[in-house]
Amino acid sequence: MKSINKIALILALLMTLVFPTVAFGEDLDGETNNTTDETQVSSEVDQDADVETDEDIEDEEVVEEGNGKGKGNSKVWKEAKAAVEAEKDEIEALKDGIEDELEALETSLEAAEALGDEAAIAEIKLQLEAKKLEMNEYKVQMKAKIQEMQEIVRNKYTQEELEALKEVSLRFDSIENVDVIPVENVLFKKGNAKFDTPPVIKEGRTLIPVRAVSEALGAKVEYDDVEKIVTITKDGKVIVFSLAEGTVTVNEETVEIDVPAEIMNNRTMVPLRFIAEQLELTVEWDQETQTINID
Repeated sequence: MKSINKIALILALLMTLVFPTVAFGEDLDGETNNTTDETQVSSEVDQDADVETDEDIEDEEVVEEGNGKGKGNSKVWKEAKAAVEAEKDEIEALKDGIEDELEALETSLEAAEALGDEAAIAEIKLQLEAKKLEMNEYKVQMKAKIQEMQEIVRNKYTQEELEALKEVSLRFDSIENVDVIPVENVLFKKGNAKFDTPPVIKEGRTLIPVRAVSEALGAKVEYDDVEKIVTITKDGKVIVFSLAEGTVTVNEETVEIDVPAEIMNNRTMVPLRFIAEQLELTVEWDQETQTINID
């Protein structure tokens, strides 16, 4: 009997020692699992946050680059424009050099013909043909650079903006004696214009939205809706268009212009050449590419 009691006592003691250990082991395992679960959740949250951050960065990069997003003032757009402009200027300089050589050869040819020097005439004519071929090559290169510039300009606009411009162009096409100029055909060597109304040719004169062109050239533009007066200020020169009276003053002196400013598509349109000349810029029309170059 005493032996049985001793065995029972030993079993009781063993059970007392084992159960807390098992229980403690189960709690530890539970904490480990919970920690693992929390780590997984935390990792998923961090991943989501990383994705969100990456998307934000991508959005910021899109805004900075502005290609096709209408962000004409972006650094990338300006660099692309400057690079193509530099290449275009280089080709233009080479082309000008060939033109000078052609003029010199033409003069030499006239002199040789006056002297009746057949050998000299034949040699000069060969040189002229070679230079003309070289000139044609530069013209091809120049046209390609202008097309690149047009593409860069077009990429400043979103698809929605281009669609809106197209709708306005269709309305303008119905007006007699008005021809629409595509926005990418107006090239500013300096400055950056962006139009919500396309320039037009009316009765042989180019009209352009005053605010877009003036701000592209660094001028300040103010509009008096009551008096219907547009004021352009730049480098101490003040140009005032009175839409109601159809007059223009420059530094308070009345100036005659052959085409008055007018409202089209709720935008004030002014003669481009007049504005350019008043702001001491040059305007060139390239018949072959149908582009206007403003420098």
